[in-house]
Amino acid sequence: MNSTLFRPLIVPAKTVVLLVFVPNSGSQQDSVNQLLDRVGAVLGDHIRITRVDQVVHPEVVRSFGVHQLPSFILLKQGIEIWRHNGLMDARELIRTLSVQLQEEEK
Repeated sequence: MNSTLFRPLIVPAKTVVLLVFVPNSGSQQDSVNQLLDRVGAVLGDHIRITRVDQVVHPEVVRSFGVHQLPSFILLKQGIEIWRHNGLMDARELIRTLSVQLQEEEK
């Protein structure tokens, strides 16, 4: 019997989660990782960043209907509140996420 240990991701209800669907390409992964390091340094206390590798979790990629990598999906209580396909500049992503976080606090 083929068994996989699965540990669910437990996220507090008020925490906003940024799912980042990362490509298989090494150079693009490096760019995305650098971008997320900068975002995490600025917004780390306000957002949880979760990387989703297309090779490791193809079912998750399919379930979110992601067709272009990288893709960024912001979730609040499991509901999608923002999406962007393609690589973004760190400053632009931080600004956009900050606006979304402010909107969710209202």
